Amino acid sequence: MQIKNTSGFRLTLLAATALAAIVAVPGAGNANIAPVFDAVAAGDMTSSDAILWTRAANGGSTTALTAQVATDAAFTHIVDSIAGSTVAANDYTMKVDASGLASNTHYYYRFTDGTTTSQVGQFNTTPTSNQATGFKIAFTGDADGRFRPYTSLAGFGTAANAGSLGLNAVVFLGDTMYETASTGSVAVPTLTPSSTAAAAQAALPTYNQKYLENITGVTAGGASTSTAGQQGLQSFLGATGSYTVLDNHELGNKILQSGGAPLAASSPNSNTAFDVNTTGAYNNQTVAFQTTEKAAFNYHPTAVDVQGTPTTGLTITNLLNATPTVVAPGDSRSNGTAQNYFSRSWGHSATYIQLDDRSYRDVRLDVVGGARADNVGRTMLGATQLQWFKDALSASKASGSIWTVISVSTPIDQTGGNQDSKSWFGGYQAERNTIMKYIADNNIDHVVFLTTDDHEMRTTQLQYEADPVGHPGVFSLVPGAFQIVTGPLGAGGPDAITDHSFANIQNILNNSTTGVDNNPDLIAHGDPAIGLAGFHGLDNVVRNKDGVLVNETTPSSIDFFAPDKFGYTTLNFDQYGNLRVETWGVDSYQQNTFPTTGQTPSLIMGFSIEVPEPASIALFGTGLLGLAALRRRRA
Repeated sequence: MQIKNTSGFRLTLLAATALAAIVAVPGAGNANIAPVFDAVAAGDMTSSDAILWTRAANGGSTTALTAQVATDAAFTHIVDSIAGSTVAANDYTMKVDASGLASNTHYYYRFTDGTTTSQVGQFNTTPTSNQATGFKIAFTGDADGRFRPYTSLAGFGTAANAGSLGLNAVVFLGDTMYETASTGSVAVPTLTPSSTAAAAQAALPTYNQKYLENITGVTAGGASTSTAGQQGLQSFLGATGSYTVLDNHELGNKILQSGGAPLAASSPNSNTAFDVNTTGAYNNQTVAFQTTEKAAFNYHPTAVDVQGTPTTGLTITNLLNATPTVVAPGDSRSNGTAQNYFSRSWGHSATYIQLDDRSYRDVRLDVVGGARADNVGRTMLGATQLQWFKDALSASKASGSIWTVISVSTPIDQTGGNQDSKSWFGGYQAERNTIMKYIADNNIDHVVFLTTDDHEMRTTQLQYEADPVGHPGVFSLVPGAFQIVTGPLGAGGPDAITDHSFANIQNILNNSTTGVDNNPDLIAHGDPAIGLAGFHGLDNVVRNKDGVLVNETTPSSIDFFAPDKFGYTTLNFDQYGNLRVETWGVDSYQQNTFPTTGQTPSLIMGFSIEVPEPASIALFGTGLLGLAALRRRRA
């Protein structure tokens, strides 16, 4: 069989393997039952590739499908067709690599069995580092099933229409499902490092079900539905391409949340002998950990995937890399693991670096901060990834990239009081400081960390100890660096705030008795107050105050803080590298209420960072080029 595209006839090795599997599976592609497509998604985009994903239920049979990629929504100009099949062991999901694409180009895609066609999704390939072009992303996370169907996503439109956001990509930044119970949905069984393959096999369907429930709609009584009401994450996944990060809830939120922890350690851990794992046995090597990874990767358009079953054996694959796993023979913590950390060029304006701070981290402590958190041996990233990260930071600077955007599943500012020991500052302070010191010492400017997890929205500057040995506890600002926390899409914490008035949020900002990370919490740990006071290039700060959008000429902490919203944040880089940040969302609502109609997301707060003019332009002063630059800044 040959698959035709506009470049001629091409049958990929992936397609051949998939078609061979179809022939070998009785009942595959049952002709009597039309497949039902639950969603489509694209992800891990490069300048020439994108991973395409779907789930197609077909009466318990696998389905032979063709993924089609076109430059128009009517599919009159199909540029790639890739054959494959859903996989029963992967809960009838399918992933293929659309390759040979043009950089910085908008594409449409769909799946078909020849008779029935899926929803239409869309994605953008990334610009190369020498392309001066705009690039706009959104990021969010924390999708707890008790808060389905995530009404803050109304602005993402349908899978066939990107809506009004005009996004090039989304970063789905962890806790993409919760393992806990909600009305109409039971909790997943607890898996531990000692769980058998049979126990992991029994638990896998419940993990799969949680991801599926998040995609589909939900009735007022909590039942999952694919026909009524807003369809959960379906539009979110199809509206634009995504990059997906793992956090604790994908891993069951128990001991497995620390992939680098020793097998015998409890979580949180009180035994100091387990604070740093050098035993050579790690959670990330267990069938339990790899089973939870499998469910997450099978249900998202990631290049990395886990094939097989817990009882027959699990195999890590990567659709983009010839070497599917981390190769680090001298690092038993990392060697042979699924590599979900990478970097991407988003054009001359930005480089994206995605970190995996779950698969390799040492065990979570039972205390916050102190000498145990300062232990220089403790790691979140593992030695191999940490060195790779330093190299990626340096490469971003060397490429001339104006911004370096880094995703981490755990906040990296100096919280700890209302936070806990899973945070960088609360449990992994030495490695955190190593990272900040590297950025400062190497003059890597315009660095922004993206994260979720805290169930609130805040923007903070970042500090580090320039001399942690000679002058411990003496902190300095990391020049040109800050962190944005956003979300949740819907998760516990903000739903406890029922008074959404601006006056109440101001009270929470400076109230040390509230259970949120606010000014008293940060200041108590030596951090500057929330906000970007004095940050070079800060401009055009706006804040929604009881429905009125106010332009702030003297910005303060409240303009960068919202602990009572469900939503997301967008970053819009223009072709010159200027950055516009906007946070959108709705008032939080109570768990298990499953609103069938949602509020319209509104702009909560926003700000701009303007980068310095190139020296060649500045030399002209108020000449013609200087005037042109002034005009485009005002535009």
